[in-house]
Amino acid sequence: MDRIQQLNYEKDFRIAFLESKGDVFQRLFEKLMSKAHPNDFQACRPWGNVGDRKNDGYLPSARVLFQSYAPNELSAADAVKKINEDFEGAKAHWEKYFDEWTFVHNAPDGRLGPHIIEALAKLRQANPNIKISHCGYEEMLTKFRQLSLQDLESWFGPSLTMEANINLGFSDLAAVLNHIRITPFPATSEVKDVSRGKIEANFLSQAVADFLKIGMQKSPLVAQFFNNWKNPTYGEQIAQAFKDEYLRLRDNIPPLHPDEIFGRLEAWAGGTANTTPAHKAAVLAVMAYLFDKCEIFEDAQTLGAT
Repeated sequence: MDRIQQLNYEKDFRIAFLESKGDVFQRLFEKLMSKAHPNDFQACRPWGNVGDRKNDGYLPSARVLFQSYAPNELSAADAVKKINEDFEGAKAHWEKYFDEWTFVHNAPDGRLGPHIIEALAKLRQANPNIKISHCGYEEMLTKFRQLSLQDLESWFGPSLTMEANINLGFSDLAAVLNHIRITPFPATSEVKDVSRGKIEANFLSQAVADFLKIGMQKSPLVAQFFNNWKNPTYGEQIAQAFKDEYLRLRDNIPPLHPDEIFGRLEAWAGGTANTTPAHKAAVLAVMAYLFDKCEIFEDAQTLGAT
């Protein structure tokens, strides 16, 4: 697996993590652990009126019991109550089987509220013989990086590759741009680095920043394509289509994380045909070009002035 493939899959995982809430987040965690620990990790599904007995996953080899949460969807009092009830329930049903109890959460930036930190600290103090730990995005990403290319392809499909990015040509761009042109939207090479100021101003993650930098390698090809096109306003039309879709996603209710916006914009641009490395390379090149031109996402200077 080359570096570009790795960054592509890490970007895909970041977006999947952000989009997963409630039971969907639990399924994401189970899928990750099942691939990282085949024939070891055991997902637990509710069974009749017995439920799951406060078990969202068990790793026998390490004697770890997992409980997953979406703490941002709960009030402080409800979150603390659920943590305590689930931990005591786990002890009642599983104590002789585990030495570690892990709080799995979907906080986008990995930071937990003070009420949750305090609740976990109290559990540690009251249960010195049980290790109380937590698992968020960074911990899950560490597991994700252990997966094989075969596992990643079975999960997210084919990836952009270094070869596809190097060999990207006008025909690949034409297919992508033609798709964008006919897609309805609301009416409303030296490697060039991505603007750090714009990345930070838009709160995009390092995974997305690294991915955009790959696209910048081929963004001059996009500029050349537009300059050579028979319709001199074609580039402006494509830019406007992207901008309209970006604004629609930016103004979504409830708000989307900037990385989610990037992922949905990428999916919109690629369409259903976005399944080959060459097609993915073309989509990324166009997005990097428009990002650099400030047609999508906010300009750092504009945000700084508001």
